[in-house]
Amino acid sequence: MNSYKFTRFAKNAVAVICTAVVTAAAVFPGVCFGIDYMEEQEARKLLPIESNEIPDWPEGPAVGAKSAILMEMDTHTILYSKNIHEKLYPASTTKILTSLLAMQNCSLNEDVVISHDAIYDVPLDGSRLSGVDEGDTINLENALYCVLVQSANEIASAVGEHVAGKLGKEENTEAFAKIMNDKAKELGCLNSHFTNANGLFDENHYTTAYDLALIGCEFFGNELLCKISSTPSYHFRLRKTDEDDVWISSKNQLFSGKPYEYEYLLGSKTGFVSQSRQTLISAAEKDGMKLVCVVFVEESPYQFEDTISLFQYGFENFQRISIDDNETRYKIENMNLFDTDNDIFGNSTPLISMESGKYIILPNTAGFSDADAVLDYNDAKKDTDVIATVDYDYSGVPVGSCDIIFNKSSKPVFNFTSGEPSSEIISETESEAESETESSSAESPETSEEDEDNQKVIFINVKKVIVGILITAAAIIIIIFIISTISSYSFSPRAQSSKRIRKRRQENRIAKKQAKKTARWEKKQRRKRLKRRKRF
Repeated sequence: MNSYKFTRFAKNAVAVICTAVVTAAAVFPGVCFGIDYMEEQEARKLLPIESNEIPDWPEGPAVGAKSAILMEMDTHTILYSKNIHEKLYPASTTKILTSLLAMQNCSLNEDVVISHDAIYDVPLDGSRLSGVDEGDTINLENALYCVLVQSANEIASAVGEHVAGKLGKEENTEAFAKIMNDKAKELGCLNSHFTNANGLFDENHYTTAYDLALIGCEFFGNELLCKISSTPSYHFRLRKTDEDDVWISSKNQLFSGKPYEYEYLLGSKTGFVSQSRQTLISAAEKDGMKLVCVVFVEESPYQFEDTISLFQYGFENFQRISIDDNETRYKIENMNLFDTDNDIFGNSTPLISMESGKYIILPNTAGFSDADAVLDYNDAKKDTDVIATVDYDYSGVPVGSCDIIFNKSSKPVFNFTSGEPSSEIISETESEAESETESSSAESPETSEEDEDNQKVIFINVKKVIVGILITAAAIIIIIFIISTISSYSFSPRAQSSKRIRKRRQENRIAKKQAKKTARWEKKQRRKRLKRRKRF
């Protein structure tokens, strides 16, 4: 055995031993550290469950996790909440954000270079990929399997460096951490700060169950990431010159063939450092409802039991209700004037409509009419046709929302509080003037408020305008008919005399024609008689 192979063998042996020690510490924490973690777990079951205090809300199970959340993926409705905003250490569940950024910014066929820092900044007692050395390259798709299945820390670091370089940043952990934090803010995270791509302990590397659930909603919305994060084992060839494949496997017990196999699972990622204890984020789908579950600070294997218990609670106690099929308060009905096969606007698209395919999440004991709805004009999105948003809540819990869309270039503002909807339409010229006003206000902020006050807006009631046009057209037609009728008659003596003369002349012409015709006929008859006489 040459020195290179011996060095690799020694590294791998040390890594295996360290991993075994960490695993033993996780499975038998009291033995290794003299701390009764199971007693602490029992105490955590007594912590308050905030969602159980909501009126008319299904009561959720008591779990041993310090923090747990169950969130519906599309509406972000929180079905179960226990201490969801406390800052805690995410451990390797961090890797879902690393993988998400790689998927969104890179191609799967790109090669990721394993740098010196990626290998040697990761402690030997962490999860690593066997046989990888500085300078090796790995296909990004295989790298993602290593990150999400094996939970390989040095591969996660290398992927982070690769993403940073792809986005024009320095290829190091600090640059990628900034990208992670920017993405977290973009997704709505409130109390998160990431310092590395793999989740190894750092006092400044933290998140909350709520924030990680938001990241999970984005992560599990990607079909390929769901597939990779639900893979029990995987094998590939690290180098083209290698004779054997590298085999990796997951410790996640929710996967197929594992003790806690969950049939509705979409994907899942485990995590552990001694400061965080067991962490787990998972997603599941049943009957069209997709749920994301996060469990922080739990003991093995109870993180899997907690997750299954929360998924069952969600699927058994909540329902999706279509907004399209049930909304009557803000839905524009019977507007045939704007929705016909050949309408005055040149197409059959409804002028105003509610966003299709949206729904709300409610307890099974509630109906659509039990949800409160609030129309919010502040949610209107610039440069889109969204003019307002209807936000729904039940017992103070946000349960979904739906945009109201104006399907034309001009954007109206609709007032739904009155009996009939009325609109304010700003013409294109005024829109251009408004944009000029906005740009000028950006240049001189002191005069922006005055410009807004002086801005003129034309208010048009479209229905009244069209009715007025129709009435005017009918009046014009009646006037033309009357004028035509009058012009056909004249009641003056002179006009009557002229009519009689014209009539006599016409009668004389007809009489003359008839007389000529009779004369020709008689002449013809005389000729016939003369011919007959000559014959005899």
